[in-house]
Amino acid sequence: MNRRRKFLLASVLALQNSSFIYPSCQKCFSRIILVSKRSNCPKCGCTGESGNANYRYKLSLKVAESNKLFVITVFGSCLDTFFGLTATGLHRYIQDPNKIPETLDNDTTQNLLTKAVETCFVGQSFIFGVTNFESHPGQGADASNFLQQCFDHKRKAKALVACQIVLPDP
Repeated sequence: MNRRRKFLLASVLALQNSSFIYPSCQKCFSRIILVSKRSNCPKCGCTGESGNANYRYKLSLKVAESNKLFVITVFGSCLDTFFGLTATGLHRYIQDPNKIPETLDNDTTQNLLTKAVETCFVGQSFIFGVTNFESHPGQGADASNFLQQCFDHKRKAKALVACQIVLPDP
């Protein structure tokens, strides 16, 4: 994925949802459908065994830059360092009954994971490598113009996609 990107320094205000990983197609990275012991990608038609499914991070965040609000969804392995393991590894860890005490059910485990992600991200500033800025017509090379184009005619923030997230230098 060697696409051009613009960088946005923003502070995380909130998580948009509590779903951080999804089963993904090995070819096109789209969400796959897991049925019984098979997996199927509705986008490219790839099939496989559900036990061999790869998982991918998808972290949706509400962020603020100056006086502007954005929703940024960060995809992929750039989140491995923040979670400490790959999305596939996290999925396997959560699913392994030997790793999580028996006293925790699935809902409790998910709630603890959500709280941990909120603690790590909310209130922090990050630099986001935004890849879908070209879908905003009329933008030029100027960063302020890029940010102006990220709003629709009702001044509502458009969704941005990031393939990179890093902590700014202190």
